[in-house]
Amino acid sequence: MKTDAYENKIVLEKFNCLDKEEIIVAKKIIEKYAQKIKKFTDYKQIKIEIKAHSKINLKNFEVIGHIEYAHGKTSSERQDKNPFVAIDFVMEKMLKEIQHKEERK
Repeated sequence: MKTDAYENKIVLEKFNCLDKEEIIVAKKIIEKYAQKIKKFTDYKQIKIEIKAHSKINLKNFEVIGHIEYAHGKTSSERQDKNPFVAIDFVMEKMLKEIQHKEERK
């Protein structure tokens, strides 16, 4: 899977390093945060890219996230051996930044 776009606003890139069940869980995490973001502002696009780095029987996942929203852009990245922890961290950080910027207006 090269690129998977759903809801036309959420783009997943390089998720082929995960199996189908893991992709479903990842989408649910991202959708949960997308709903939270909508409470603060309308987003144009959420883009999440995941890369798997293998070291001696151990995978390390690098997650890079970008969000374009009504009043700007934000991005975050994280590496972790658990892809869901990395996705959750990236989405939470971007949500907090959007929340902070929107509440200051």
